[in-house]
Amino acid sequence: MIANPAQITRHHLANQAAPAYSLIRKLCSCGKASTAKQLAQHGKCAACALAAVRDAIMPGDFAKLQHMLGAIQGKPKYYWGLRNYFAAGGCQQHEAMQRLLAAGLATAGRASNEMTYFHATRLGCKAAGLDGAGIKRAMEE
Repeated sequence: MIANPAQITRHHLANQAAPAYSLIRKLCSCGKASTAKQLAQHGKCAACALAAVRDAIMPGDFAKLQHMLGAIQGKPKYYWGLRNYFAAGGCQQHEAMQRLLAAGLATAGRASNEMTYFHATRLGCKAAGLDGAGIKRAMEE
């Protein structure tokens, strides 16, 4: 294949136009390394963002999120994410799920009889401690 000088020039100019800071590693206030782009957009690293989400919900809600995903202590991690639903029937369960909805950790599914099914989002899977394979299992239909 013959190189086109005009194409090479366009690629060079496009690379120079991209922000140079985007992939530079910087330290978050917690001391962990993160990209400058992440820090510029969110003001904190991904670990600090997840910690803030976990702090925003109540401990009982976090236990329901883990139960929703099958991420229960004592269960092997390769089972985590095989289920992704929670059937909320009582008033307290509905209130907990509404808090998870507001935090962006869950979505509402179908309603049957007096129960509503809720499903975890990708952010909810990350907050519950699932790895990449577990998130993929949880997001499959």
